[in-house]
Amino acid sequence: MNEKKIRIHDKDLENVEAALLRAAKRAREIAKQTHTPLVYYENGHVVKIFVDQNGD
Repeated sequence: MNEKKIRIHDKDLENVEAALLRAAKRAREIAKQTHTPLVYYENGHVVKIFVDQNGD
């Protein structure tokens, strides 16, 4: 898979990817601590998993 980096000239959007990755990591941590499912949208479906099931 060949990925191209897109240069963004908007200061508000420059760090969005890093912020989303931090938010996803924190959501996994909270789900694991509270023994609640992690819920996300994938391929047109809502997916609920417990973090411990994936070894995360």
